[in-house]
Formats: sequence, C-alpha cells, structure tokens
Amino acid sequence: MRLVILGAGAIGGAIAAHLARAGRDVLLLARGAQLAAIRAHGLRLERPDGAHVTRPAVADPREPVAWRTDDVLAVALKTQDVAGALADLAPPPHVPIACFTNGLEAERIALRHAREVYGAAVLMPATYLVPGVVQVWAAPVPGLFDLGRYPDGAGELADELAGELAVAGFDCAVRTTVMKWKRGKLISNLANGAEALCGPAARGAPLLDRARAEARAVFAAAHLSCTSDAEDAARRSGFTMQPIAGASRGGGSTWQSLARGHRDLETDYLNGEIALLARVHGVPAPINEALQRIAAEAARAGVAPGSMPRDELSARVQES
Repeated sequence: MRLVILGAGAIGGAIAAHLARAGRDVLLLARGAQLAAIRAHGLRLERPDGAHVTRPAVADPREPVAWRTDDVLAVALKTQDVAGALADLAPPPHVPIACFTNGLEAERIALRHAREVYGAAVLMPATYLVPGVVQVWAAPVPGLFDLGRYPDGAGELADELAGELAVAGFDCAVRTTVMKWKRGKLISNLANGAEALCGPAARGAPLLDRARAEARAVFAAAHLSCTSDAEDAARRSGFTMQPIAGASRGGGSTWQSLARGHRDLETDYLNGEIALLARVHGVPAPINEALQRIAAEAARAGVAPGSMPRDELSARVQES
C-alpha cells in the first residue's frame, strides 16, 4: 500500500513524516512554500522526544500523479478545501479515499470522486506554522486514529491502512461505526472557534459546555449516535500532550488558521454542522449558530488569534 497524502499541513505533514521515518511508501502532495521547503531541506518533524528530518516523496498536486493499483488517497485538509482540492486532483474512481478530517462532510464529498471511502477520527495535537516544519505534541504515541468504511462497516482496506499507520507509531482502531466516532470528535471540536478567538483556556468555559450539550441534543433529534464522554475518556487514556524543547504551542487547527491569516474557517463544518442538523430536524442550536457566525466574522476581519476576551465572546453569543 502507498499512501498518497493530499494536504501537507499539521496532520498530513505529520502522518507523512512518521511514515517516511518508518520506511513506508508515501507520497505527500504539497503546494507553495511548504512544497519548496520540503524539496530543499526535507520535512522536519519536531516531537517531545526530539527532532528528525524526514524526506518523504513529495509532489505538486497540480501536476499529474502516476496512480498505482495499491494507492490510497489520504485527505488531510480543512473540510472547506476538500471539494476544490479533489476536483483539481481528479483521482480515478478506483482509488480509495480516506478522510483524516474534522467534521462530517468530507466523506460525502469524497464519495463523489471514489467508489470506496473511509473516515478517520483524528486525535493528534499537531502544529504547522513554518514551511518545512511540523510539530507533534505527544509521545511516544503521536496520535490516535479511529477509522472505518463510510458510511459504516470496516471495509476491505481498513485493517491494512491501520497496519501502515501502526508501523509508523500511531494507535489505530478499526471501527465498523466510524461516523459515531467522528461525531464524538466533532463535539470536542465545537470549542475550536472559541479557542482560536480567545485562547486555549476558552475550551473549558461554561459557554462551550452549553454548545456541546446542544450538539448532543441535536444528534439525538437526528437519531445519530455519537461516542459518550466515557468512551472518549477511555480512548484517550494514557495519551497526553507533552512539551517540545524550545517551542510553545499556541492552539489547535482553527487557531493556526487564524494565525496564518486564513479568511475562511473550518467552524462552518463544526459548529455549522450542528446548526445545519438543527434546522433540518427542527430543534434549536443558538449557541453553535452564534459561534459559527462570530468566528467567520473574525476571520474575514483578520482578527489575531487569542485577541478576543472571553467575556466579549460570551456577551456576543448572548446578544445573538
């Protein structure tokens, strides 16, 4: 199996670096400054247990890919970028796609391009801010992946895919109900926008407890299962973040998007997913609606990450 990884940011870059370090077959599709840096100097992987320069095969996704019969395309992009990137790449439909993405929409998008799609719930504290460098803030296990066929079942390739990732050091579990696990992960990601706006301490704010409770009520109204707090805690048992010498971590994926000056955020597919389902099933979701809108407004205005006081965010949500 060769993993062709579309997206060379924090998640895609970290997966590629670990696979390359383990001697596995990987092709990383990167663009711009990240592509140039990796071609010139390799991909530097910084972890709590040290730094390593890896040299995965790398290519520009705008150039034709010589697809192989054993390829699996791993999508590691923000959900808002998936449709355009897959349309540009135009993988043949026989190439399976595995979505290492937050939210619930990427798999549906991928199924328009591939006959077989897999979902992966990703738990890996990773950072990409400097071209050619990715940081993973956990060791010895760098990340947890729960994966399975979309919409359900293990699928023919799940065990082999999990095996490739396990050799590279990841903790992988094959799930026959992978979207249940992705919905559980989505609940934790509902704090991403608040963290980006107000800083990491915002994740524990009562406002976010209300957003998560609102999401569980929406899932119940939609008759959609999601992992419980107990299941989530058991899965994370023993997995802890650790410091990297000489570095500090500002925040998660949405925080990093604001730091890089992006004008659209994944919150449209996080809090926005709950708002969508609430409207479809006729239940209220005012907290998530407000968080989605406020985050989008901040991104369009170029607000710096962590610059909004928590009280201001709470007041703006209450005003909505």
